[in-house]
Amino acid sequence: MFNLPKTTEVNRTIPKKKFYEKAEITPALKEAFVNDIEKIVWANKLSADTLNIDSGSDIKEIEVFHVLLKNKNFNQKILEIIDKAIPYYILFILDYNGRQQIWLGYKEKTTNSNNKAKIIKYFKNEWQNDITLTLRGTKLDSIYENFLSDLSSDLNILPTEATLEERIQRTEEIDALTKKIEKLEIKLHREKQFNRQIEINKEIKNLRKQLVVLKNNTATNNQETNDLKGN
Repeated sequence: MFNLPKTTEVNRTIPKKKFYEKAEITPALKEAFVNDIEKIVWANKLSADTLNIDSGSDIKEIEVFHVLLKNKNFNQKILEIIDKAIPYYILFILDYNGRQQIWLGYKEKTTNSNNKAKIIKYFKNEWQNDITLTLRGTKLDSIYENFLSDLSSDLNILPTEATLEERIQRTEEIDALTKKIEKLEIKLHREKQFNRQIEINKEIKNLRKQLVVLKNNTATNNQETNDLKGN
């Protein structure tokens, strides 16, 4: 399924209630499970055994869940509930009206339990007619990182020696700056005083420069980052 080796196929339907009956979630989220999801299928299991490769140092399994949606505008927290219930990484392939989309989260295990995790960020691609997964890497860690890189060009802006955690942190900084710029642009549009318009516009330009620095990995831009912080 999804162009993955036959040895990885599971094709087992998982009842939705297994996730929302035991989890401590709001009635609204339980309703979202019912109204937004048609069916959850555990499609594939990527592991050292099923792929005949070395196990990763951090990642032991990657599960592929095929989620058939009733509603394209689903509640994203549904995926978080499922993710937190499974002690492995989950690659979601969402399916709505014949089109598909990949969601893959970066999550960190909490110190109090091996089966609990904190979702840091989800990466996703655009809706497509058919999803084909490509396995690149000799270990599950590298396969997972390559999946993430395929879903986000921002993860490729750091040198290869950078850790995944450092690359994720960089994308978080990019997202935060982008949102801050968008809010200031709305504020600028609403501002009536000319002097305040100048101040807000100056701040936007400064933030845009910082955003360019974050998205560029040259030594010159790294120096520019330090200069901007010093101002």
